[in-house]
Amino acid sequence: MSLLALPVLALLLGAEYAVSAGAPLEPALARLVPGDTLRLGPGEHHGALGHLGRVRVIGAGPGVTVILAPEGQDGVVAVPAGQGGAAAAGPLELSDLSLVTGPRRSALKVLGGRVSLARVALVGGTAGAFVEEGELDGRGVTLAGEYGLLLSRGTVRLRDVTASGTLAGVGSLRGDLTLERAVVTGPAIEAGVSIAGGTARLVQVAIRRPGPSGLSILGGEVEATDLTVAGAVEEGGLLGDCVQVLRGGLVLRASELLACGGAALEASRARLTLDGVDAAGGEAGGLVLIDRTTATLDGLVLTRGGPGLVAMQGSTARGFGNRFWTEPAIWADCAGGTVVDLRGDPAVRRPCLASPPGQAAPPGDPGDRSLDKPRSP
Repeated sequence: MSLLALPVLALLLGAEYAVSAGAPLEPALARLVPGDTLRLGPGEHHGALGHLGRVRVIGAGPGVTVILAPEGQDGVVAVPAGQGGAAAAGPLELSDLSLVTGPRRSALKVLGGRVSLARVALVGGTAGAFVEEGELDGRGVTLAGEYGLLLSRGTVRLRDVTASGTLAGVGSLRGDLTLERAVVTGPAIEAGVSIAGGTARLVQVAIRRPGPSGLSILGGEVEATDLTVAGAVEEGGLLGDCVQVLRGGLVLRASELLACGGAALEASRARLTLDGVDAAGGEAGGLVLIDRTTATLDGLVLTRGGPGLVAMQGSTARGFGNRFWTEPAIWADCAGGTVVDLRGDPAVRRPCLASPPGQAAPPGDPGDRSLDKPRSP
């Protein structure tokens, strides 16, 4: 290797600075330039990492290397290129450490650019991780705060995640969210996972004892595969729905809704596709569809308290191969323009077969059992 190549190689690899526990962080942070590495030793480090980008911060492991941000400061802020000085020109990599902040602050705040996480614990007052804009991806991440993760805009892709929050374990206002192999625990005031807009993909996600709702969708679009929601009950033992959808869309496949206090799923003005879902209804029943909700239901198994399906206010439910092991199976508001056409199981009843409002299905229809209603109001 030529002598000329050595400075070029050093520039590409960057410098490495090591800081032991108890030593000040500021001198090393001030020297960082793009491509550099800051290595933090085991123990507690008192101080914030400030505004960073295109550098690596490496610890000895989450819970082993712990960064404690001062009162009133975020743990680390990732900013887009052109802001925060030379060290803010690109991706920020955090690995093998914990970041802890006080009230009204976030352990990680992403204002732009790209951030990559590996084996990181983020514990904040407001949020473990707050993404205003930009991209966040990671693996082996623990999140906690009022929101474990709060996504305003941008893109988040996380794998092997544990999240909890007093308001929500995971919240998304807009943007694009992907969670794969995640556990979200409650109780939370809003929901275990709260989607208020944008799109979300959930793969192999378990939401346990979330509070009033496991998955709450308000105007967003969610696609979930192998989702488990268990133990949705409000504080004080009040009813809680495992899934709530209002003015949004949900595609749910190969999933379980268990130990729901209220309904397994309640939807209003929503679009639903459920395929291969096992649901145990609560006090409000299994699936509750109101206010012109449309649902395609295939391969469902509904158990526990009935009715298995409640359809009202012009909602539509169609599908094939469902099993209703509830009593009663279906309660449908046929006079309100509701359509229920579920086929493939002779025990499943088919009221309201596209009949005009105010008129039940023709008496001669072999599937018409429109009087299948609860024993009591």
